[in-house]
Amino acid sequence: MNCSVNNKTNNDSEVLKRRIYFNLLYDFYSPLLTERQRKVYETLCFSDLTLSEAADELGISRQGVYILAHNVMEKLEGIERELCFAVNTRQLESRIKELERENELLRERLKAKEAEE
Repeated sequence: MNCSVNNKTNNDSEVLKRRIYFNLLYDFYSPLLTERQRKVYETLCFSDLTLSEAADELGISRQGVYILAHNVMEKLEGIERELCFAVNTRQLESRIKELERENELLRERLKAKEAEE
């Protein structure tokens, strides 16, 4: 079991979406985690180790890794529920990209109109 410790589906697409989601949350909220929590998350998700491999590396039981990872993911989701910072940031980034595309189209139209005159 890797970064998708809380995952209840085997669908590869869903696993990937969940991994991306948690990595986004981790990017925003990792400073709010303890050093131990960050180490567990990074060992599982960034090193892509199994629970057993992570347990060996961290010097704790497989079940300990599972529980710690589960708690980290719950904490990240809880912080996001309270702050909504990651989701709002993604929405703003998406809107900025839309506006940049619209701006480029308007510039192209303006150039075409100037060329006609």
